[in-house]
Amino acid sequence: MVYSMYKHKYMYVSWEEAVNLSLKLGSKILESGYRPDSIIAISRGGLVPARVISDLLNIERVFSLKASLWGIGGKKYDDVVIYSMYLPIKGDNTLIVDDVVDTGSTLHKITKYIEKFNPESIKTAVLHLKPSAKYVPDYYSMKLSNWIWIIYPWTVYETIYSIIYNKIGCRDSLELDEKEIMDLFYQETGIKLDRKYTKFLSDSKINYIKYLCSSQEEP
Repeated sequence: MVYSMYKHKYMYVSWEEAVNLSLKLGSKILESGYRPDSIIAISRGGLVPARVISDLLNIERVFSLKASLWGIGGKKYDDVVIYSMYLPIKGDNTLIVDDVVDTGSTLHKITKYIEKFNPESIKTAVLHLKPSAKYVPDYYSMKLSNWIWIIYPWTVYETIYSIIYNKIGCRDSLELDEKEIMDLFYQETGIKLDRKYTKFLSDSKINYIKYLCSSQEEP
């Protein structure tokens, strides 16, 4: 469901929707005739979709590669950060999986990085393709007509505290109780999350807000 509030539009993707999108993506790959020997999940967003796709396609060789253009709190790095590691994919038909393509910089850089391991071929796949993307993956489940902030079930707490931190800063964020956090999140996004997320707000607040406060001094 899509909500329009303030300067952003938000779309929340439930676990059920995320699995269905992953299965749809895997089905498109099957229908295309491409048969990967290995899958590389882009951490962290591509981990769940890659696991679902590997199950559908019966692929045991699944690797993870950490790469990102965006950090917690909406911080954008100057360039894509790739955490180098060895990938035993020489001669493989390799599928790269992520959750979303925003600008396309991450997938483009990763594809170039993976080429040095000499796979036979490289294909890319994502759940959502945004209109801002300059790099179009080989496969995607859904193409969006307008730019939107997607909240996946694996980014709920990251999104909550990124929005709250950017709205009121770190000191005030630390003072909020669970109800105040959810009320502010709803005011900013129009999204009412399932109660199961509320139970762990206090635990996750310490991890996120203290990290954000320590990474940027306030006047």
